[in-house]
Amino acid sequence: MRNQVLIIGGGLSGLSAAIHAIGHGIKPVILEKNRHLGGRVRSLFSADIETIIDNGQHVLSAAYHETKNLLIKIGSIDQIYFQKNFEAAFARGINSQIYFRTVPLPSPWNFFVPLLKHRRFTGIPFRDFIHFVQKTRNPDSVLLEKMSVAEWLDYCSQGSAIRKLLWHPLCYSILNTPPQQGSAFLLFRAISASFLGPSSQSGLGIPLNWLSEIFAGPAQKYIEKFGGEIHHFTAVKRIKVEGSKIQKIVTNKSEFAAPHVIMAIPPFSLLALLENSPVNILNDIRQWMNQLKYHPIMTINFYLKEELPFQFPLLLISSPFHWIFPHPKMEQETKLAGYAAVISAAHYYNDYSRDEMINLLASELSKLSGANHEIVKFKIVTEKRATVSQDTVFLKKRPAFETEIENLFLAGDWVNTGLPATIEGAVLSGKLAVEAMLRKSSISGSI
Repeated sequence: MRNQVLIIGGGLSGLSAAIHAIGHGIKPVILEKNRHLGGRVRSLFSADIETIIDNGQHVLSAAYHETKNLLIKIGSIDQIYFQKNFEAAFARGINSQIYFRTVPLPSPWNFFVPLLKHRRFTGIPFRDFIHFVQKTRNPDSVLLEKMSVAEWLDYCSQGSAIRKLLWHPLCYSILNTPPQQGSAFLLFRAISASFLGPSSQSGLGIPLNWLSEIFAGPAQKYIEKFGGEIHHFTAVKRIKVEGSKIQKIVTNKSEFAAPHVIMAIPPFSLLALLENSPVNILNDIRQWMNQLKYHPIMTINFYLKEELPFQFPLLLISSPFHWIFPHPKMEQETKLAGYAAVISAAHYYNDYSRDEMINLLASELSKLSGANHEIVKFKIVTEKRATVSQDTVFLKKRPAFETEIENLFLAGDWVNTGLPATIEGAVLSGKLAVEAMLRKSSISGSI
């Protein structure tokens, strides 16, 4: 029992914690309330359109070292195509498109020189690049922590053209938060790793398979192969605390002894669990969680009889949609071409009907290609609380992995990894939660 950890939640952070626990000779026992693992990063069969789709479009970065190490360990790294350098198509309408590729120069000029090459498309004045380089050469972390992305861009004297083409799309893609609210510190941390470091770190990681075949499926096989347990349809109802330790985890099925517990669930789920448990713990964290806001991500999976005449991934400028990606697999029976159109921080479209969203998408596709495209079938997936609003409130008091409860540890992209709430942040959090547990309890062994 001493060499066992109870992990609440089978999302990426929980799976990462389980895999790292195994690496230290500790048996993981995952309690997952749903039938599926992977949290938001999963696939599902949609009965509406009779095909498999991803729960939402997810793209990785070549700078996601923890995620890459995890995929190597579970044997699915070959299911992600990592670009050697950043490449993407930019489009704002018919005959107004470029294919962008970084060049072998020191950062950030590896990005800026190609943008200068396409100045007729970008409209970015050279002075914006100079101002950015001057202001970010020796960044002030204390100042960045107080600023929103919009305030930081003002500080860097960035004009409207470079904001629309580069900084705003990056803010929405990385933080899923509007620039007026997003944390400058978190955005700068992310672009420093991906775009201001070695050029080889700037590439995107494009899934070549459905997400569950890349993450949850291989992770489950790995965990079970090495003696871990996974309990599906097991919802935690409350926790029992005696003194400074959790003694029992009460679920809809039974009680579990809790020698060590890692909570790998979203803040709103943890808050609900604490409110249902007759214990007075984690009050500072509760207060912080009550202040958090969330942003949705909307993904429209749509199918056409013909392939779209674009290069991908496609970044849309001055459009309601931020990205369009091709599906990793073509439907073999129908031979329809499948795509995912993504809107980050999609609050504005919450009240749109399905027909209104599809008409909006069809209109945007027509503007881009100059032709009408019949959308044969579609499925809209809206993750209403996809991520925490990554603003200065979120940044200020992100909780640590250790808690006031001796045997309780936290994991999740919202815990203080120092990274934005991304796939990499989730994976890293699982690793750091296990390391915190080892430091505090000095357990290790073999299973």
